[in-house]
Amino acid sequence: MRRCIVQVPFIVALGLGCAHGPRPAFAPAAALVPVETPRNGPVTLAVREVPPAVFSDVTRSQKVAAVLPKLHDVAAKIVADDRLIGLAVGVVVDGQLVFGEGFGVRQVGEDGAVDIHTAFRIGSITKVFSGMTALRLADEGLLDLDAPAAKVLPELDKLVYPNADARPLTVRDILTHTAGLPRDPDLPLSVGGAPHTREEVMQAIDGLSLLRPPGIGSEYSNLGFVLLGHVIAAAGGKPFGDTIRDSILQPLGMSETVWEATELPAERRTRGHVAVDGKIVATTSGRHSALSAAGGLWSTVADLARFVAFQLGAWPPRGDADDGPIARSTLREAQRLRALRSFRARTTADEAVAGGVEGGASGVGFPWSVGHNCEASYVVGHNGALEGYFATIRMFPYAGVGIIVLGNAAWTDTDGIAVQLQRVLADGGLLGARAAQPLPELTEAAQRIVGLMPAWDGAKFAEWGTHDWAASGNAKLLTAEMQWLHAGLGACTLGAIKRATSPWSGVYRAKCEHGDAELTVNLTSAQTPKISGFTLGWLAGKPAPELQAVAEAAVPLLAQYDENTFLAHFSPGFRRSALTRTIADVHFEHGACQLGDPLEVRGPREATYALKCAKGTAKLSIAVDRGQPTRIVSFQVASTGPLPTCR
Repeated sequence: MRRCIVQVPFIVALGLGCAHGPRPAFAPAAALVPVETPRNGPVTLAVREVPPAVFSDVTRSQKVAAVLPKLHDVAAKIVADDRLIGLAVGVVVDGQLVFGEGFGVRQVGEDGAVDIHTAFRIGSITKVFSGMTALRLADEGLLDLDAPAAKVLPELDKLVYPNADARPLTVRDILTHTAGLPRDPDLPLSVGGAPHTREEVMQAIDGLSLLRPPGIGSEYSNLGFVLLGHVIAAAGGKPFGDTIRDSILQPLGMSETVWEATELPAERRTRGHVAVDGKIVATTSGRHSALSAAGGLWSTVADLARFVAFQLGAWPPRGDADDGPIARSTLREAQRLRALRSFRARTTADEAVAGGVEGGASGVGFPWSVGHNCEASYVVGHNGALEGYFATIRMFPYAGVGIIVLGNAAWTDTDGIAVQLQRVLADGGLLGARAAQPLPELTEAAQRIVGLMPAWDGAKFAEWGTHDWAASGNAKLLTAEMQWLHAGLGACTLGAIKRATSPWSGVYRAKCEHGDAELTVNLTSAQTPKISGFTLGWLAGKPAPELQAVAEAAVPLLAQYDENTFLAHFSPGFRRSALTRTIADVHFEHGACQLGDPLEVRGPREATYALKCAKGTAKLSIAVDRGQPTRIVSFQVASTGPLPTCR
């Protein structure tokens, strides 16, 4: 009998066949590399490999070690508080199962402990495996996601459409729950535990009306994935269970993920539990059937960690070997929002005290659930519930982190447990995104700009920039601004990059005689990159007198609008409505504000100031024209304090 010590976290590194090796060196801009993509047959692409985003935190491994006891404590407390029967949890970081632990027992009244190799039913998480198999068949050219699905499964022609202008439903519609199918099939009750058959499923859809035309809206449908299983069987040429096993499970080494409980030893599997009339009752699990593509798999934390690591391994896009069972580009497509289900935003009761808000958008990928909210800018996952079991997978692709929670009691809130573990990881600094890495040409461009400052030559700069810079008016204006900044800053030396916003853009530090500066540079993506834009910001610099005077005159408008002040200091092209909205927002968020010190001066006509406000902190970005007198052409206020918290 396999057991793990329940009180101590189990830490293991998975030897995944799909784990990626060392990152390739950056290919020079002129290197065009032919590659082949599996989608729709061999296709040759011209590639110039850009540096992939990386985790720049050198203390990442120490942070992982620091959160392990906290993950245990959170899970153990929930197990005790909610009187759970058995629970298995796992956390995957950078392709490794760094935390895996079992709590409780496999069956009430018995002493069989749960560990990472204990099997639970995973319910609708099975849909992800069915969806991944459909995507692999599509990549292999065996299944067209956008053709009428009835071409593969002719029985789908028996469905009835609600409108004459509807189009035939497709496999893509099924994957995104936008086919218009009802949630569940209406099937006869099973007699003596006999599994439902394909014939019963096809009889159930004969004459069945769609709830809405395909592609209109997303509504969760178990029936859709039941039918997807039979589409997979038809396209793959063998039973869908075999196709899913051969396409996904076997290549990933998921030997503990099975269709029938009897495929695993009794001491390796759990019983589900429900509460009935004050008593806890163990459930009896159904057998593999014609419905199983929607929710029939059993699995373990150890096996699901392999699957999660494979999914997260699709990020970031890069140029090393792509030898997994599904192309990385396909996995990334599957994890993106394809059909919106809901958007919500509301303030909470304690907003006045803590600025609490709730908000976000959620929808479906292929067929992952995808969300964007104030706690997680990008989260991908799925859950499942069946016969007294609950299961959740929750992934953060940009952070390289995944969470797995499996429970064998119907009252187990696996989603809520995953969120609690997520918060531990966030507090431990492990949910930050990878940092973009700059192209060498970006740093070269920054060096050229700084090197040209002492004697700015517009014609020379035009050789490095896009055609717009060569226009006489732009060149003259840029020369005047750079001469003004050099007069204030003195000689400058380019420092390290502060952050890259992409391989083609970034912010650099600069050390100058009379202060510090920041240089923001943007390149085109041409074969020979050109400078498309840049700004040089003199940190805490001294604004031009006319800019300072206009800023001092205009800031009182944030407290009280005055028509004469507006007409005297704002350009005729500045919208009064925009200013009144800014004033209203400032009143709501910050209260009364006064002009503070300059934060950054970007030339004689543009600067950002600190604002001293009654509530929180803010900044004012202001730009003026070259007229006489000087008039405001841009006037923007932004908060500089912490973002509102989620509740």
